[in-house]
Amino acid sequence: MTVDEAIAIAETALNYDRLNKVQEIVFRQSWEGRSYIEIAKNAGYEYDYIKDAGAKLWKLLSKALEEKVKKDNLKSVLKRYLRRSQVNLQRNLTIEVNLSGANLSGANLSGARLFANLNEADYGQADLDKIINADSETELSDSESEIDWNGFCFHCDAQVKIAEMLDRTSTLFIPNSQLRLATPEGRQNLQADFLIFHQNKLGLLKIDSESFDRTDTEAETGDRPFVDSNICLVKHYDTTRCSEQPDLVVQEFLEILSQQQA
Repeated sequence: MTVDEAIAIAETALNYDRLNKVQEIVFRQSWEGRSYIEIAKNAGYEYDYIKDAGAKLWKLLSKALEEKVKKDNLKSVLKRYLRRSQVNLQRNLTIEVNLSGANLSGANLSGARLFANLNEADYGQADLDKIINADSETELSDSESEIDWNGFCFHCDAQVKIAEMLDRTSTLFIPNSQLRLATPEGRQNLQADFLIFHQNKLGLLKIDSESFDRTDTEAETGDRPFVDSNICLVKHYDTTRCSEQPDLVVQEFLEILSQQQA
């Protein structure tokens, strides 16, 4: 999937509302794996302005795609959205798209064909499979980047390291689960990296790819639905530390969780 196709699909999910200039900059460069600091530098904007624009964009897309969207899971969320749309389309749920030369964000509408009426017989499943699978040679697909560990699929080495350490301590945990929680915007599905049960207390260990992308205030606000749902502890760790010091991360987390009031 190209970035133009991704933007076309995102804008379609947003009821054909086009991304503004800054939103498109954030989307495109996040798609390429750049940090907010790099995006701000490349685009000539202040870091705080870009980070705020990104936070608002992910919030809009989370609502439209019905799944929590972050900078580092944008590609995987869009692919899952395509697969869900495939199922709906196969049940004859059709969404009209004007294919007569129109385009979204200047992108070829081949990326948005999955939204067309399946009665247009020459495309449908084949086009959808092409969109899902046609990543560039320099970009690994989700299935290629996933790591299998004891029947669980992890997205990075840091998750595997934490899982291995939790396993060694005989701790009960559930990795990469979707939780249905009440949020200020209503009931939503939120991702839990590691849901951990220790000494009759429930905690959530989250792994952040870039620690500087979230301020303490942003983390507290984003974690509030978990805390309000009686999860005793929500604590964030960066990827590097989880990869290099998983034993210390798990030890620290379990110690803090044990001290929480049930």
